[in-house]
Amino acid sequence: MTSLEKTICPTHLRVNLLGFAYNVTKIPRFSWWDISQIADSWQTAYQIVVGNRLNDMANTHYVFDSGWKLSKNNSAVQVSGLSEYLVPGELYYWQVRIKDNHDNISDFSQPMKFICQNQLSTEKMYGIWKQKQPSIGGKLSERNTTIFFRSPKFKIKLSEVDSAIITAFSRGSEPLFIQGFDLNLNGKSVGVGSARPQPDYNGNPNKTGVYYNKFDVTEMLVDGNNVLSALVNAQDQRKAFWCALDVYTVAGQMKRITVTSQNWKVLDAAAAYGDYGARIRSIYFEMSPDNVDMNYYPQNWKTVNFDDSTWSPAWINPFPMISANEVLIPYRSESTRRLETHEPTKKIIQLGKADYLIDLGKEIIGSLKVNIECKTVQRCNVFMGEQLLDDGHVRHHLAAGPDYVENWILTPGKNKFETFQIKNFRYIELVGLDRIPDQNEVNGWTTIQKFDDREGEFESDNILLNREYELSKYTIKATNQDIFVDSQARERRPYEGDLLVNGLTSFAVSSYYSLNRHSLDYLIDNPTWPEDYKLFNVEMAWLDYLYTGDDDLLKNRYEDLKIKLNRGENKESFDGASQDFKGNLLNSRATDNFDDRVGLVTNNGLIDWPIPERDGFVEGKYNTPFNAIFYGAYQAMGKIAKVTGHLVDATYFDMRAKRIKKQMIARLYDPNIGCFLDSLNDDLSVNRHASHHASAYALCYGIYDSPRMADRLAAFVENDGKFIGSIYFIYFMLKGLFDSGHADKAIKLLTNSESTKGTRTFAAILDQLKATIAPEAWSNRNKENLTLSHPWGATPGLSIVQGIMGIVPVKPGFQEFNIRVRPGELKRLKIKTPSAMGMIEVEYQEKLSEKRLTVTIPMNARGNVLLPQNSEHVQIEQNNRILLENKNDSTVKLNSGKYVIRYI
Repeated sequence: MTSLEKTICPTHLRVNLLGFAYNVTKIPRFSWWDISQIADSWQTAYQIVVGNRLNDMANTHYVFDSGWKLSKNNSAVQVSGLSEYLVPGELYYWQVRIKDNHDNISDFSQPMKFICQNQLSTEKMYGIWKQKQPSIGGKLSERNTTIFFRSPKFKIKLSEVDSAIITAFSRGSEPLFIQGFDLNLNGKSVGVGSARPQPDYNGNPNKTGVYYNKFDVTEMLVDGNNVLSALVNAQDQRKAFWCALDVYTVAGQMKRITVTSQNWKVLDAAAAYGDYGARIRSIYFEMSPDNVDMNYYPQNWKTVNFDDSTWSPAWINPFPMISANEVLIPYRSESTRRLETHEPTKKIIQLGKADYLIDLGKEIIGSLKVNIECKTVQRCNVFMGEQLLDDGHVRHHLAAGPDYVENWILTPGKNKFETFQIKNFRYIELVGLDRIPDQNEVNGWTTIQKFDDREGEFESDNILLNREYELSKYTIKATNQDIFVDSQARERRPYEGDLLVNGLTSFAVSSYYSLNRHSLDYLIDNPTWPEDYKLFNVEMAWLDYLYTGDDDLLKNRYEDLKIKLNRGENKESFDGASQDFKGNLLNSRATDNFDDRVGLVTNNGLIDWPIPERDGFVEGKYNTPFNAIFYGAYQAMGKIAKVTGHLVDATYFDMRAKRIKKQMIARLYDPNIGCFLDSLNDDLSVNRHASHHASAYALCYGIYDSPRMADRLAAFVENDGKFIGSIYFIYFMLKGLFDSGHADKAIKLLTNSESTKGTRTFAAILDQLKATIAPEAWSNRNKENLTLSHPWGATPGLSIVQGIMGIVPVKPGFQEFNIRVRPGELKRLKIKTPSAMGMIEVEYQEKLSEKRLTVTIPMNARGNVLLPQNSEHVQIEQNNRILLENKNDSTVKLNSGKYVIRYI
């Protein structure tokens, strides 16, 4: 490049939505962000080069060069001709550069690596464990459920290494619904795995997908001796751990350095963690407590020079790791990591004699990292929890069920250890310690995927709204383990309705899209019991495409998504309460529940949870909320059908949607009171109860035929500025208000500052519950078994970005998007949010009668700034130069660049 005003090299490289992809088949999908210092810029062509090693890239020795490809696309790009050069199991690097419409050519991006998926041979794949020994005399018993592992030392010559990749997975932790191992290299944490298996994989009821994780540990190797170590938990007969380290050499070879075998050393962790049979339980799973006994805990066991000579040789479990009805496959999202937390709000308080409270500052999903000095033997009771009792002590028996009570025995000198089992907690109470712990002697040891805090930022002149955004953002950061679940504290299971909020909030604050895609795919195969939830698969599949620009899931799962629209009751249907249910929640044999005679669908959905939150909803045969959701699902499926080339289906789905909307208005809307009634009976008589849920769902999905009707619905749904229903349901309530043009009402609800205990406000959630992750309910009174770590309550984050700021994609991958700032009574707003095209920034200021918007549109994108109707004296500036003035138009269309828009 010869000028400073040139196109900057592409950044933010992804393959198959991943930073380090190892699920690449013959047709990888490349994505990147283009960046330019010149306004009104877009990509006109790209060039992708691929090589085997980093030095090959530096020396331009490519195995593939696409040449210049004329294309504006920088999302999910498939390069013709590449597939014939890709070899399963091989490592590759890729770079991209672009041309723009100003005849600039960028530099090549930094090289990024990916690995082509190879079919690992599972025929003779057996994992290692410790062979259980009978208890003899006074010897400590062995539980054989949690095991320390160490590899033999292996020598590495760094000058010969291009990349070092660990492949690992474990079996036997499935009953815990959690990842089973912590993996380390040379004393440092590598990551957590393996992701939970996927039953009914790809719609096949006779196949389960078993995921393995790969970890790039190139930067963690040292010259000379190295060692791998792992702590692994399992509870059934398949308990086994498999791990291999492969080095891709500078010379172009792949060498297997070590693989789990009888040469590895193992130690039963029962004594170290005091596991003598007690269990921490919810009604869905049980796990052993971390009763750490430093008399038996092997300090420094992860380091290279630790003496493991007294440990036992590993035992090969004869039970195959992969059975005939299973397939071993690469995990499709970012691997979970262990990170030590150091929140600035962390504090330590003395509650009484030898009684200390540690407030981590924010709740985590993980365990503890401890490095505490003792002069004498210390026996401590350890209580952990999400909440405090009224007397200031930790509520260790969680409302959600588990009782986090443990015991530590500490010895004189250094006590350096990590606890292992995954818990949801913010507070730790140590009883029995003879001194107050130092600030960093007990820290959080959290489990999270990659998350860039800089990608999502928001501030306004309303402090409460700012706090709600941070609550939502941290919720997504803290709860992104191997799959989006309701809460790791109780069920540890994904739900489609939860994912609707999780996914959309994640899109608003993070550009790591793969976990949403993986969770969605998992739920297509493993639906949950609410019938409306299955429809959310369809809605989220369309939203995933809009945000990522990648249609891979739509094409691969089209038929499985179609099935979701058949929700007629049969013997496989489940009402969520039956104790003798023997059906299959996949319910693939369900019948079409559209009643052509009436123009509505039969059956019903969750409405809200728990049941008392449903505002007295009266169920019939044709239910308003379910039909509204069906209308949205048919609309989404029609769009999916068009994208995937199923044009006849698209027409069919569109017609269904139109009929449902028409009949809902005709049969279920009461114009005399301006709201929807709950349901129709089989004889078409109307159940005249008008729950807020009926109208809120209708408003959310656009079931109105005029602005006047929308106004009346919004007035009813607003409920005099007070939330009604659960914290989950308000997603539909707020979305309906924003989308129908009543942002002022939605903002009034969000900024309600009343914080009296039990009030349905986010002020109460923040000030009374002291939540740092979105809770499951407004208060313990609303749901006695609530968790304070339930992402379905993270609606404010997405409402701020997509509602108040109105930043939503119009075309897939944000090729075109809207900005529609609706500030209500707010005077200052500033947002930064990621997109598939790059960062979008919007700042709003109101001074006297003038409003000013400062917007940054990323390269390759087109932004439609939708100003209030009847806006006058619109002036558009760029670099202090007026581009347009005295424009009396409410829509401003902008290409890439930074603009200032003034209007009255």
